[in-house]
Amino acid sequence: MVATISADVVNSTFLESKDLIELRKQLQSLFDRIEAEMLPGFWGRIVRGDTIECYVPECGKALRIAIIIKLFVRIYAETVNSSYSMRQYGIRFSIGMGGLKYVDRKEDIIDGPAIYISGRYLDAISVERDVYSAIGFEFDSLGVHWLLESYLSLIDNLISSYSYKQAQVIFYKLLGYKERQISEMLNIYQSAVNSRSSLAKWGLLETAIKDFEHFNFDEICG
Repeated sequence: MVATISADVVNSTFLESKDLIELRKQLQSLFDRIEAEMLPGFWGRIVRGDTIECYVPECGKALRIAIIIKLFVRIYAETVNSSYSMRQYGIRFSIGMGGLKYVDRKEDIIDGPAIYISGRYLDAISVERDVYSAIGFEFDSLGVHWLLESYLSLIDNLISSYSYKQAQVIFYKLLGYKERQISEMLNIYQSAVNSRSSLAKWGLLETAIKDFEHFNFDEICG
């Protein structure tokens, strides 16, 4: 079993064309970085305008990666003329878990149940007010589905409450950087990094993500 992420940028139509083009370029650089530094075999792509699809070969990494993308878009939104919703939510995302028939980067194909599921759930949440994340499974696992749906919603609401400065710090922490490194990159004191991290409830978020990473999805969903 693998995971896929389907996502779209919230209110991307408010961006000027040059800003949307730049966002697409920066997102692709982020995808390359995730593959190189975090998860070999990961593949992220932008399939049209503002729609994102990702292949995640390790199911447990899907939540961390979705949050990284969400925070990245939120941070970018603060640097350009964007909508309030984009600055607060960044992206809507859906995680699908199951099998895939084809994953062919050369031919630009991701095909199979997992991507159908994440795409279908994204379409469903895109029309619901104040719902910005979802998760679905190929197998008959309704109990697990509803439990993780609530889990995801709580995490998503926490992240949406972050200030721009908190989002910056948590973004780098999710990528694996230490506070000293973050302070150097953001040109702030390490104590400021620690303060922003604490206000963002990093400890709770980190625990929740690590718990997700340790779920045995083959066992609980099979």
